[in-house]
Amino acid sequence: MKQSYRGSVLITGAAGGIGRAAVQRLASMNYRVFAGVREVGQAKRLSAIGSNVVPVVLDITDSGSVESAASAVKDALGTEGLDGLVNNAGKIVQGPLELLSMEEIKRQFDVNVFGQIAVTQAFLPLLRKSGGRIVNIGAVTGKTAMPYIGALSASKHALEAVSDALRVELEPWRIHVSHIDPAALGTDIFAKAGAEARHSLNRVPEEKRKLYEKAIAAVNASFAKQPVSSADVAAVAIVHALSSPRPRTRYAVGKGARLVVMLSHLPDRLKDRLLKGSLGLAKL
Repeated sequence: MKQSYRGSVLITGAAGGIGRAAVQRLASMNYRVFAGVREVGQAKRLSAIGSNVVPVVLDITDSGSVESAASAVKDALGTEGLDGLVNNAGKIVQGPLELLSMEEIKRQFDVNVFGQIAVTQAFLPLLRKSGGRIVNIGAVTGKTAMPYIGALSASKHALEAVSDALRVELEPWRIHVSHIDPAALGTDIFAKAGAEARHSLNRVPEEKRKLYEKAIAAVNASFAKQPVSSADVAAVAIVHALSSPRPRTRYAVGKGARLVVMLSHLPDRLKDRLLKGSLGLAKL
């Protein structure tokens, strides 16, 4: 007997904090969840969530991997379409823009922007079949750029523009596009970013590194004190965007998210002063 599902959804970056929380919520609601992961080991752990979780090996920065994943999902769906695509895979590159290599900055955009567009293009035929929905995971730093994570802010700001354009372009097929901006969440992506940043700084000539040492220390101390929310707050927003009769175009989630978004509407000089004060940079 053929299994009946509430709908079918693909989530990229499904092994991360937000991704796994969303997989768990959607699976518990009887969605068939295609969980995009980069490694087979991650796939096995996600399979344990439920029989309606289908891991799919997917590296969003590899065109061959994206095409292969789209083909696998299409075969699994048969004559059905895809009801939702959650572009969740992401990366954080942190550090002063002057000290980042161009390879690091390009990698930031490969994951956070170009990969998202590639996946969307590949899965749009399946979404068009069922009038599905797209949910892009941005960040509040895409609304209010933060110093010392400028590459991240720039990439998430670009993703905001992608969401805005897609929302209008795909309206003729009733494909709704939502954009979710989380504040700091309790996931391991920040720990990974911190470790990568320290490794990157060690490759920078000492005379350049010293220019920013005090500022980096102040910002890191400020980030360590910021309020952190559970990844589940983003998962709740994802479920609403996929299942509500009236999904929002934008969601700001997590502690302090709306405050950071509000900062983007302030005059530049005032906003800069407030940011420097909150990040411990005003005294430097």
